[in-house]
Amino acid sequence: MRALRLAQLEFRRFRGPLSRLVPWVLALVPLLYGALYLWSNWDPYGLLHRVPVAIVNEDKPVKVQGRTVDGGARIVRAVRESGSFDWHTSDAATARDKLRTGDYFFTVTVPRGFSADLASSLSPKPRRATVHIELNDANGFIIGKAADQARLELQNQLSAAAQEVELRQVFGQGRELKDGLDKSAASAKELAGQAGNPATTGPGLQQLAQLSSAVPQAPEGQAAKEQARLLASPVDVTSANLHPAHRYGRGMTPFFFSIALWVFGLVGYLVLRPYNPRAVDEGRPVTAAFAGWLPTALLGVVGALVLYAVVQLGLDLDAEHPWLLVALVSVAALSFVALAQFFRTLLGSAGGLVLLILLMLQLTSCGGLYPVETTPAFFRALHPVMPMTYLVEGLRVTVSGGQGSTLGLSFGVLAAYGAAALGATALLLVRRRRWSMGQLKPEIQF
Repeated sequence: MRALRLAQLEFRRFRGPLSRLVPWVLALVPLLYGALYLWSNWDPYGLLHRVPVAIVNEDKPVKVQGRTVDGGARIVRAVRESGSFDWHTSDAATARDKLRTGDYFFTVTVPRGFSADLASSLSPKPRRATVHIELNDANGFIIGKAADQARLELQNQLSAAAQEVELRQVFGQGRELKDGLDKSAASAKELAGQAGNPATTGPGLQQLAQLSSAVPQAPEGQAAKEQARLLASPVDVTSANLHPAHRYGRGMTPFFFSIALWVFGLVGYLVLRPYNPRAVDEGRPVTAAFAGWLPTALLGVVGALVLYAVVQLGLDLDAEHPWLLVALVSVAALSFVALAQFFRTLLGSAGGLVLLILLMLQLTSCGGLYPVETTPAFFRALHPVMPMTYLVEGLRVTVSGGQGSTLGLSFGVLAAYGAAALGATALLLVRRRRWSMGQLKPEIQF
């Protein structure tokens, strides 16, 4: 019974309007973490139709046996009707620019001679038709894996287009063959009637030879062999990457670095105080705010640099812009610590719980794994206002390469969050210098 009473007293410690909610919110942490994460990643591949990609059609139609072969238009129509991605038709320059800026996650180009290559499949010198996919890991690593679905789809569409062209040519040649055989049969009857006439034997045989020469002949030798590899696999899909991450771990580095730096801010103020109460009482709230932020912030920067050094030396991260990466993780550490200090100053121990919830929300809305377009509307709305979003996007540029403007925005937003949080903490401490009756005569707690 004594243990139960002590346990009850522990719950009674939470007396304020917000403090009373702390134990119950704490009990919901597994639900929040598990449900939010599952919700945001429940069916990312089923929502790829929201991911914007571009198709560039540079193909020129060709004539085959009186019919127009327009393979490029067929591919564009087929992929847009498939609904597998959010397909946009574009010119080459615009598509490449938007791939660099992240407006498109990958691009597909149908080259100029695509239809001509399709039409050559039954010629003596067949050529394989090719379509090119271009990726950019600076926009996210896992989308490259999703692009495999587009590659397979394109391969199927290209094969169907090639087979259609081949059938048209085969049927065309079949008609020629039928006409030639009919003429041969008629001539054979005529020759049979004239068999006893030496005057007509020569011309009749010559006519039969002419007719037989009109019948299409099957290719022989090496040409026949080449035509049978292309008939089996008439098309090819090539790919390239503007800024390849190369390895899974390298592609995931921005996401995990961001988690690590946020967790440090959360844990740091479990050990260190967010401010010195005596300094506030002595009339120096701004100094108290800065002094409470500085030691944790410095440790955060040291921790970020140690993390980078270990990953670089132990795992060979080999970032494209190592010094910019160092600068960015340092700014992020300073900013995340300032945000942690603000919530701990505002809410006390409950601030740690808020920071944990914010971590969960940022994990599911920053686009660190799958494109944010594949998440529910709630997480898409959170994406542009969460600080971790900008650290993930900036680290992608420093690790894999990419747009300098993206990196500049990351520095600016993270610095603004940090400065705003530090200023807000100072204002809170200024207000706390005004003593209330409750502070002068605190309630006795049992």
